[in-house]
Amino acid sequence: SPTPSQIQNKHAVIAICSTTGNGDAPENASRFLRFLKKPPPAAAGASSSSPPLHRVAFAVLGLGDTNYDQFCASGKAIDRKLAEWGGTRAVPLACADEATGLEATVEPWLEGVLGGLAAACTGENKEGGGEGEGEEEKEGTKADASSLAKDLEETLVVSPESTAAKAPIEIEPSRQPTQSQSPTPLFVLYGSATGNAEHMAKDLAASYQTALQSSPTAYFPSVTCCPLNDYKKKCLDVWSAPPASPAAKHGVLFLCSTTGNADAPENADRFVRWLKRKSTEPTRPFRHCAYAVLGLGDSNYDVFCAVGKLIDRKVGELGGTRARSVACADEATGLEEVVEPWVTGVLDD
Repeated sequence: SPTPSQIQNKHAVIAICSTTGNGDAPENASRFLRFLKKPPPAAAGASSSSPPLHRVAFAVLGLGDTNYDQFCASGKAIDRKLAEWGGTRAVPLACADEATGLEATVEPWLEGVLGGLAAACTGENKEGGGEGEGEEEKEGTKADASSLAKDLEETLVVSPESTAAKAPIEIEPSRQPTQSQSPTPLFVLYGSATGNAEHMAKDLAASYQTALQSSPTAYFPSVTCCPLNDYKKKCLDVWSAPPASPAAKHGVLFLCSTTGNADAPENADRFVRWLKRKSTEPTRPFRHCAYAVLGLGDSNYDVFCAVGKLIDRKVGELGGTRARSVACADEATGLEEVVEPWVTGVLDD
């Protein structure tokens, strides 16, 4: 990060985040939380002795519901990880409870947060308290964190550059100058239990579609993204048909997590059973396809990325051309270590 101005010695960051499901981050925050769960660069052996956020002062407001087991889990995780990455906590973490009324916590926090950040950024106060100071434990809310953030934004002077939307992942569509454009789309299929694989697949598809606007002659003219269990309805007829050129292939990307005792997610179980059937083998449904697989798993469990590995093996046995070796991302050590290189490089293969 660049050094702040002479008057302001730290950059100011405000994070407002709700918690959904079983302690999960919202869809528009999931990648950020996965990134924070990685070891800080300094801890991972970076040459710099300073932690990556040593020039940042931050404040976090979590929204949750104490009727759920994991109250404000996402807000607490963000607050804790920003501090671990070297950030200065300007004010203690605030956790607003949907069950008792958000306003009791939100309004005092909104009134005081800018003053706390200003003091932290100019070095006028010490770090604002420990993680979750004075807060209870529990989660899950319907509260709209984005509306609170927008209300707060109206009190600030914000430059257009600082609020410009950025693409989730930068992807340049694969170009094939020696071949004509494919008549069929790029297929991105996912099997997801907690939402990670689904979010990654949809981000990848959306980024490719956005990139097509600047590169309309890319090899794949469009993208189809769907759960693996929709294979028969949306994909199989196309996969089974030979492309116009004998040397061409349909492009298929699989992103799938593993749940329970090496089980497929609910939205991928029919696809996996179909792959295993003996009656599927003679049809060789992937003989006209080139494919790549990203498996998501957790090495704390006995069987790591079993479903992703099975899909990779069976699609190859059923005629598919493997564009690259199966990639297995580990929740225990940080998914992004594997996910980011795979996402940015897979289309070149």
